[in-house]
Amino acid sequence: MSCVRPFKGNVKRIVVFVLVAALIGCGGWFAYKNLRPKKVDPRLKDTTATVVPPEGEKPFDPKPLMDKVAERITTDNFRFAVLGDSKHAATLPAFIKYLDETVKPDFVLTTGDMVAKGGGQPGPGYYQMLSKELGADMRSRPWWPAIGNHEVAGNPVIAGSKTEGQQLQNNQQTGIENFKRFYNLSDDHYSFAFRNCCFIVLPFRQPQGAQLEWLESELKKGADAKQHLFIVNHLLFFTVGSKNSDDVPNKETPVTALFKKYGVTAVFSGHDHGYYRTVRNGIPYFVSAGGGATIYAGKRIKEALPEDVYYNAVESTYDNGKATQYVLHKGTSAPEQITTTPDQFLCVVDVHGDVINCFTVTVKGEKWDEIQLSK
Repeated sequence: MSCVRPFKGNVKRIVVFVLVAALIGCGGWFAYKNLRPKKVDPRLKDTTATVVPPEGEKPFDPKPLMDKVAERITTDNFRFAVLGDSKHAATLPAFIKYLDETVKPDFVLTTGDMVAKGGGQPGPGYYQMLSKELGADMRSRPWWPAIGNHEVAGNPVIAGSKTEGQQLQNNQQTGIENFKRFYNLSDDHYSFAFRNCCFIVLPFRQPQGAQLEWLESELKKGADAKQHLFIVNHLLFFTVGSKNSDDVPNKETPVTALFKKYGVTAVFSGHDHGYYRTVRNGIPYFVSAGGGATIYAGKRIKEALPEDVYYNAVESTYDNGKATQYVLHKGTSAPEQITTTPDQFLCVVDVHGDVINCFTVTVKGEKWDEIQLSK
């Protein structure tokens, strides 16, 4: 009997030791998984930047160029383009060629996500890529940017969750600072006026608190001046795409209530890659997110109004994670168009005094949508 008891005790100790070792091993694996170096984007192999803007380059400031536009245009007749979500797409050169040679806008508004990762350690490299891709155009005409989640995203600064929310939290400060430095902006939200129009560019998240007060103040100033009010931002307010109801509620919020209160002319957003045009409470909302990033599936099409126009990947046609069909739905005015390759597109707004028209066109020159915005 005296020999059995120590044996049982040893077995228990061995079992406990094995379990503890296993737990430590699992913990070590997860720690390694979170802390190990991330794969370097091959697109960054030719970048050398460690600061934003890249060393030796001036910021891509739209303000001085806008002053030159103001000298050239002395009536309320002008054109601007709205595009976003390019993220260094291989098709971007053709897109810019079409913008320059065919659209010929006086200035450009972007709805965000022009870089893949603007915050954290890789941020400077991606901004250097953007300067090579769009620098010539941003030096020739004003590009007014909205900040997107990819502008504030990047590799985690500290170990933690790999979710987008954690990345945003970890990189928010560097991402916002890089964004402001690249465009020489004093903040990530701002406004500017041109002729009879006021443009209000929002932060990534829906304004709350002091930012909501700022938004209402800007809306009131524009309305009092009898200007047409345009909102530009990244995180959209209504969608038929892939973003869930936590991101996009598809219902009135305190922000959209202000749009209605002050009679906003139009709202342009990005984020949910595709095209969407809807009119809610009398306000036209556009999703112009066709700058070259992957087109998302239309997972919330049942929430569309009958007259809405939208373009998305067809959810039922995915093969190995990639869509094989894309649908353009032109409300009730025409049959749906199905294609097997994705299109790049942008919104174009023509201002002729108090008559304002918006049309949406692809790089191929196909007009998808047209609506008069002036009240």
